[in-house]
Amino acid sequence: MPVSIADKILRLSLTTFPFIDASQFFPALSTYKVDRAFDLTEFEEAMTHFFRGNPLFSKCHLVELTFDTPEDFPLSSFQELLAEKYESYYDSFLLASVTYRSDPHLQGIFTCIPFPLQDGYKVFRFHQALMKTLKTRQDGFQIAQGLAELGIRADELAEFLPPAETSPSGASKELPVTFAEGSASPVKIGPFLEKMKADFLDRDSANMFVLKNSLYSPKLPLGNTLRFLTVPRSVIAQSTGIQIRDYYRAEEQRQIDALSRVERREDFIEAGQARIGKMIATPDVFAVNNYGNVSAHDGSDAHADRGTLVKYEWHMPLIVLGLTVGERSGLSWTITIRDKAFNFATVRRTSPQDDIAKAAIGDNPAASVA
Repeated sequence: MPVSIADKILRLSLTTFPFIDASQFFPALSTYKVDRAFDLTEFEEAMTHFFRGNPLFSKCHLVELTFDTPEDFPLSSFQELLAEKYESYYDSFLLASVTYRSDPHLQGIFTCIPFPLQDGYKVFRFHQALMKTLKTRQDGFQIAQGLAELGIRADELAEFLPPAETSPSGASKELPVTFAEGSASPVKIGPFLEKMKADFLDRDSANMFVLKNSLYSPKLPLGNTLRFLTVPRSVIAQSTGIQIRDYYRAEEQRQIDALSRVERREDFIEAGQARIGKMIATPDVFAVNNYGNVSAHDGSDAHADRGTLVKYEWHMPLIVLGLTVGERSGLSWTITIRDKAFNFATVRRTSPQDDIAKAAIGDNPAASVA
């Protein structure tokens, strides 16, 4: 029986990384307005559905985190928490129920999941499916059904799992970048990419990575299907936002066509290693990750009064952030929930010459006014 393209996409993601270590874990937090916070027993009961028939996960490390206010658990602290607890969940993933003393009607779901096994969009869908399961006490994941509908061979997929490594010394608490956060009115893809083009040119980047999910299945909150679609500066400089979109869509189709010809296990391994090698070798990258409007999955599909998504926050794992730390590099990501677009971006790094110029302007009031 031929392997489905959905199955091939997952196999390629798994073989892109020969092993899993602390640099590849993806931290994310969903915050909900709830009637009451759920306890760990309810979390544990809900997760039994996720593990049933799941070829990639069989357990998790479940904890409870309590803070005084949401401000005490900012995006910038996610990596420190990942590093502190990594040794206890390196061979599975971290799942935390997050509550706040200042507001008993806020419920957070925080996860650190290995990037080869799940990407940001799938983590988002996992959070939503978990909240639905918590609220209804019924299976909101539908893992077995989703795998069957996409023609994914669960038993064979498990054979592609990369081994996990403890490597506590590699669990860095420090991020190589700093973040800026904000919110704005939602915009369509054309104006969004026009903004990304302006940021790209401002940073003087050479290549844009469009991070796009290739398997938006509502039935499968599982598996990394993120593609890194390269758009070179020559295209960015002369294109509108819509033309940039058309370019990376054509590149995505080219990649899928190439993947459709891969059949043997060793060919997947070769393709995966070529993929990560190309990503690492691409210079001066500005990465763009746009989830678009996810309001259809805001947690209100069942008993809205008992849990509605307020905010979703995440950053890329260190292995990806490392591609965006140069003077001419960066990362910008956004997600739209109902009438608000949440924007996150790495802060632009300046060269020593820029710092000297800024200092000179700061010392000269006339120059500052000019």
